[in-house]
Amino acid sequence: MKKLTIITFLFLTLSAKAQQTDILYIPDQNSLVGSYNFRQVGIYVGGYYMTTLPQPYIYTTPMSMMNRIGLTYVNKDNTYSIMGGAFLQSYYDHVDMVPDVWVKIYPIRMITKDKKSVDFSLGVNYSNGFRYGVGLSFPF
Repeated sequence: MKKLTIITFLFLTLSAKAQQTDILYIPDQNSLVGSYNFRQVGIYVGGYYMTTLPQPYIYTTPMSMMNRIGLTYVNKDNTYSIMGGAFLQSYYDHVDMVPDVWVKIYPIRMITKDKKSVDFSLGVNYSNGFRYGVGLSFPF
């Protein structure tokens, strides 16, 4: 399942002709966030990361699997990123939206000043409390 999710994010990156792609893992929520930037502006989408199927087998809608969506901005040097959007809390009969704000930094790019290098990312999120995330960033 993990390999399938990563391949899906990378395929979306190549099909969208993005110039930078980030995949971020949030351990507190057990979810993945993929962001796709074309030049400096882009979008991000997040979803829950599941390693097993729910027991008993319960039908889940795509809305219950997706947990965040929004816009992202990356500076010209590709050293930091600011993301803002909505965190989706799905219930049985409705979906609540909570503001979702991220600040991500790319430490290797900050040190080397090479904006086209592969880097890891460190993110801090505020949405009903503070969370952190770690991930990878791929420039194209």
